[in-house]
Amino acid sequence: MTKLVSRRDVLAGGAGLAALPLVAAPALAQSPRVDGVTLRIATFGGGWEKALHDFIGIELEKLGGKDEYLPSPPRESLAKLIAARGREAPVDVLEMADNTWVDTFDGGFLQKINLANIPNKKDLEPHQYDENKVASWNTQEGLLYNIDKFKENGIPVPERYSDLTHPKLAGKISMIDISQAGSTQFLVGASLDAGGSESNLEPGLKLLKQLNVHKFWKLGAEALTQMQAGDSWVAVMHAGFAVQTRRNGLNYGFVHPKVGAKRGMLKEGWLGIVKGSKNAAAAEFFLNAYVDAEAQEKLALRRGIVPVNPTARANLAKDPLLKDILLLSREDVNNMVRVDFTKLDLAAMNDKWTRAVAN
Repeated sequence: MTKLVSRRDVLAGGAGLAALPLVAAPALAQSPRVDGVTLRIATFGGGWEKALHDFIGIELEKLGGKDEYLPSPPRESLAKLIAARGREAPVDVLEMADNTWVDTFDGGFLQKINLANIPNKKDLEPHQYDENKVASWNTQEGLLYNIDKFKENGIPVPERYSDLTHPKLAGKISMIDISQAGSTQFLVGASLDAGGSESNLEPGLKLLKQLNVHKFWKLGAEALTQMQAGDSWVAVMHAGFAVQTRRNGLNYGFVHPKVGAKRGMLKEGWLGIVKGSKNAAAAEFFLNAYVDAEAQEKLALRRGIVPVNPTARANLAKDPLLKDILLLSREDVNNMVRVDFTKLDLAAMNDKWTRAVAN
């Protein structure tokens, strides 16, 4: 399925985005050589780029190529593409968050993907890939909380974002900053649960104003430091942090918030090839390898993301800790809320958030 029926179809998710398995030896033998090619990848920093090299880039090296990473958040990567408009593209492969890929597409920065070179798309759901993008990872957004502090203070385990208004949590909430992608999931989830929508965020903004926040965090490590110091007892962040803290012996729990009849908020990552790239073959190989089941599983174990590849998710469910924290079954994942960015005005959302926090 390579034809896009309309721009709205593209923005709504396209022809099918899911997870792709790392290319095994027989498939590698059939892949084109990329001798002398240096594939430039705009991706996240903080160790993410090293994980990509260890599990994906190393496969490119077997074909004679090299991988080079330019770490920056997706919004900054997009800004660099805008600044370079009219000149040679500064990168070949672009990691996009669900709140940046629409602007990247609208800006004309994406090159068509030859889906015939993405055989691992067979493992994906129909909405997880199209000619412009391929799914890369998910994070499951919600609430990380200190189990001991909640018990000591008689605070019920929260079920919904609105439970953060409990009086004993005043001044003990670490809230995600608007500059971070997961802030969209919080605001949309809180709004949907209170009868709003992506185009009506007033219920979520009202809740934001009601909360007595200790601090808005811009780095996950910052939020975890606040919790370990006892300055905050609950943080709005994704489940990967719960995996990390539990592995480090901290007694923290995680809540996938109820949103109406659904449970959990999904944040999606996407991969695209930058328009003007001269390394399409290497880029498509990288995309295909990224969604391989083995690569996805290894990325999840090291970095706490949730695979888009269902085989990798099934393997992770064998781990008692991951099974306890993450939603891994197809049914549970399909029942999570995905933000419809075609109905969301991000610029207006950012402005309203800033004003709500300032007042």
